[in-house]
Amino acid sequence: MFLSYFAIFAYLAAALLLMRFFSKNELAHPHQQTTSLLISFAIIAQTLTFTNFWTTEGVVFGLANSASFVAWLIAILLFLSSISKPVHALGILVYPLAALSLIFGVLFPDTSDKLIALNIASHVFLSITAYALLALAVCQSVLLKIQERHLHAHTINAFINKLPPLQTMERLLFQSLRIGFYLLTLSLATGFIFIEDFFAQQLIHKTALSLIAWVIFATLVIGRKIFGWRGKQAISATQIGFAILVIAYYGTKFVIERLLS
Repeated sequence: MFLSYFAIFAYLAAALLLMRFFSKNELAHPHQQTTSLLISFAIIAQTLTFTNFWTTEGVVFGLANSASFVAWLIAILLFLSSISKPVHALGILVYPLAALSLIFGVLFPDTSDKLIALNIASHVFLSITAYALLALAVCQSVLLKIQERHLHAHTINAFINKLPPLQTMERLLFQSLRIGFYLLTLSLATGFIFIEDFFAQQLIHKTALSLIAWVIFATLVIGRKIFGWRGKQAISATQIGFAILVIAYYGTKFVIERLLS
């Protein structure tokens, strides 16, 4: 429990330092090292909370555990990406969400001890990695939408001024989107292979919604490559596709584990 509280504090402190930097006119980040250390400590502490996930027979992966794991993976991907790419501003969205996932786990811990077999776990982890990358794309789309709105209104503040150029923001969005789409494709493929009841009554909604989300992301990726799609339509489609994916996975888990159990 202490590790969860420590990680929550570190994530929120790092997010506050980032907000302070992006809201002021300072060119250099005076607390960059402190922010990096806080995020590192938070990720390590959250990693240590996962020791009860694993058994020799499979993985215990309930709603709270999976939410925490996805948030942890998003935080890692962002932290590593920020070393070489101008994506630091995403931390203002990502790190508080990671803290919220831990708070949810503390307040509403998993009570089910149902094990996921190791072969199905490979499908689950592929799905989660895809969700993490697509979540980063959604966070990027939120910042891009804010940036576009301010640029069109000619209201440039310190936050907008520190974001990368619009074209760079769009490129970063579609990089995460493309890789997330490839992993989502692999995830669905492994689901068809390993899960015998992929179209069972309890999973039919999850499967159908996941396929709808896959079609939306496929259309976006192909449209970007062939037609050079960009702008508001691409932002909205990214957010809608991810919302459907969240409902497919977490909506199904919430109903099965919390409402029907």
